[in-house]
Amino acid sequence: MIALAHARLGNSAWTANLTFEVGNAEKLNGIADESIDLAICIGAFEHMLDKRAVLASIYRGLKVGGRFFCLTPNADYVWYRTIAPALGVRTKHLSSDRLLTREEFSMLLDQAGFRRSRSAAWTFIPKGDVPALVALLLTMLDVIGRYARLDSFRGGLSLCAWKDATPTSQ
Repeated sequence: MIALAHARLGNSAWTANLTFEVGNAEKLNGIADESIDLAICIGAFEHMLDKRAVLASIYRGLKVGGRFFCLTPNADYVWYRTIAPALGVRTKHLSSDRLLTREEFSMLLDQAGFRRSRSAAWTFIPKGDVPALVALLLTMLDVIGRYARLDSFRGGLSLCAWKDATPTSQ
């Protein structure tokens, strides 16, 4: 993924402003305190064992005003909660997988020190993991969920959290 990111960046004017790092998300040892503007986590948070440590590490590395952006499956999704269990379909790829609800994720962000965040449901349909007919059903549910604002019909959560200045004590 890092090689692909570099390839897509090419000779862009952004090359000098972007770095891509791979490391243990629970520690981020190679990242200095308050040194990054943006941390992005796509399709990985649900696999991380110590989610509190990951968020604390991200918070430590972000500059004041920096953002954390995450796309992750929605634990409240009707597929994970109801349909897959009823059909006997396994939805965990790793034994450590743990999906979060919007409320659980918000609580973890708050515990890590993030005081400002936004979240929304987004389209995530695990088409590679389900039969075509089920994928079609989930696609239809997603459309209904999008227009009726039923998050449980949407497969993913998008979250953005900001590191604000720490209030000074008086």
